[in-house]
Order: sequence, then C-alpha cells, then structure tokens
Amino acid sequence: MIPEGRAVKSEAEIAAEQGMALTTWRRNEAPAFRRALKPVNGSERLKLYDVAQVAAYYTGQPIPPAPTEETATPHPDDQLTDREAAALLGIDASTVRGYAAEGYLPPGPRWSRRDIETRKTAGDQRGADRRSTAHQRAAEVRQWLDAAERGERTKVTINDVRQRFGISERTALRTLAQAREPAGPDTGATA
Repeated sequence: MIPEGRAVKSEAEIAAEQGMALTTWRRNEAPAFRRALKPVNGSERLKLYDVAQVAAYYTGQPIPPAPTEETATPHPDDQLTDREAAALLGIDASTVRGYAAEGYLPPGPRWSRRDIETRKTAGDQRGADRRSTAHQRAAEVRQWLDAAERGERTKVTINDVRQRFGISERTALRTLAQAREPAGPDTGATA
C-alpha cells in the first residue's frame, strides 16, 4: 500500500535523476542503495521508494522513518496492489486484475481504496452483465444473418463479428453459434 499523499519514485526515476542509465545504476548503485532503503511495496516487481528517504540518502542526511501500513490511518486515496485489493474484496488477486481488464475497476496496477470499497458495495454484477451483453450481440448478429439470407448483405463472417464487437475469435464463434440457434423465449446460452 502507498498511503495517500506519500510521494514515491521508481528505480528508473532515481537512476535518471542521478544521470545514469537504469542498468548502470542497478550495477553500480543499487546494491548499497537497497541495503539502506526498503521499497514501500516490498513484494512487487516494480520497486517504489519514498521520495524523502531517497533525497536523504543522496544528500547524506539521516534516513527518515517511513510510514508503515500499521501506523497509517486508512484513507480513501491510499493506493493498493492487486493483493491488497483482493484481501479487501475477499477474492483472488487474479480476479482483481480481471475486474480491471473488464472495466469493473479502473486500469491497474494500483487502485485507490475508494475504488475497491465502491466495487465491494456494488456486489458481483459481472455474470448478469456478460449474459445481457452476449444476448444483445447474438440478437444483432441474428439480424445480420437474416439480412444475408434475404440477400441484403454479404455473408456474415467471424471477422465481421470480431471487428464489430471487439471480441476474441472464440467469443465471436460462440456469438455466431448463439445467433444461429432458433429464437425462443430464452435459449439459456451464455458467452
């Protein structure tokens, strides 16, 4: 977690400030730097460091203590990782990333506590939304198929479906198959 208002820098930003390429900085500076400072996001691949601590390190000043999650008061603008967000939501970290990919959360890799709390109170609406969208897509493709049968348009292809809806080939195949099913009150098919 990066507490609200806490300024951080990546190793690439630190290297650039020191006038070095990142690879040079990592080879020459990083070992001593990493012994002196701990990243604010310890277990993540992209290491972020407290700006005040970085400045103190490079000016030879005593390193100020960093705020910790235990001492920080939760704030709506705290920035959470996928694991921290998952813990609040009671789900797996991969599901948090999936929510972001599908638009149920803003794009990651960090989310505000506010966004996570909003998602938590909204409940899981993903299944209903996907089924509704799949039915709408299939209904539109069914109209295309009918128009093609009447000679009003060219044959409907998987690429037509993919491009129109911005979906994968597999989803386009399912949409096309669902559109070809006899129209009934509810076929129960989902995408």
